[in-house]
Amino acid sequence: MRRRPGRSPENEEERMTQQDISVLGLGHMGATLAHLFLESGFTTTVWNRSVERAAPLVAAGATAAPDPAAAVGDAAVAVICLDRYEHAQALLEQAEVAGTLSGHVIVNLTWGTPDEARTMSRWVGERGGRYLDGNIYDYPTNLGPDSAGLSYAGDRSVFDAHRHLLAALGRPRYDGADPALPNILGSSGGIAHHVAVAGFYEAAAYAAHYGVSPAIFLEFHERLGAPLTSHACQVAVEHLQSGDFTSNQAALRTHFDSMVVNCADMRRIGQPAIMLGAFHDVLANVVEAKGDMALAAVYEDLSRPET
Repeated sequence: MRRRPGRSPENEEERMTQQDISVLGLGHMGATLAHLFLESGFTTTVWNRSVERAAPLVAAGATAAPDPAAAVGDAAVAVICLDRYEHAQALLEQAEVAGTLSGHVIVNLTWGTPDEARTMSRWVGERGGRYLDGNIYDYPTNLGPDSAGLSYAGDRSVFDAHRHLLAALGRPRYDGADPALPNILGSSGGIAHHVAVAGFYEAAAYAAHYGVSPAIFLEFHERLGAPLTSHACQVAVEHLQSGDFTSNQAALRTHFDSMVVNCADMRRIGQPAIMLGAFHDVLANVVEAKGDMALAAVYEDLSRPET
């Protein structure tokens, strides 16, 4: 039976077994999360600043909360999916003022920095709530029980108690006690993803100039390019862990020389070579000193300078 908004669970057993869920934030991702909870049979409350976004979910069986405090107070688990931690903080402050935060579980799937996750975890804990941070590493259309695109960190007892609820979104993965881990991994993955995707666009544009379609280039990339990149990353980790950058394979200078040729031809045909040119310029600054080393030797030049 649904609890009245603002009523805290009467005991730990009720809190752990209650299956009511709230989703706060109904953008493309948040709306997908709410639909997945509904499809899994969970009683679902939704809230969004723009109330019209809740209408399709209400039509599908959700209940619209009048405000964030009611959304948090009427659920065993409140899932927040907003664009910034500061916005999530503002919602939780409303719940605290209304007395609906203490004793409740907050699962925050908002993208942010490691420091923001740790700060929010402390803030919720100091006010009697229990906190789990998480991140979504996939597109909305790919989420569902078989997805591997979500991970969580923070209070392990919260994760264990509610993993059956989280399983509606994807296979639950617990990455550790530090609530910052999802953002550390997610942001690192985002950096790699965006640079790689931009590189694909740039490469596809180069191929297209010579009459090769993006589809043909993609087939080549998936067959040979992507496995080669994966292998290069695995080898790089070995170099980074050992600190030994000697190599009997293609040295940094070899990679640089190929970039010189590629950048020159791209610019000859009028393509700016923004992505490849940036890496070319990094290697140009170190090729004399590190040219005979493995390409992974450039890691130090892409890292935070030591202070």
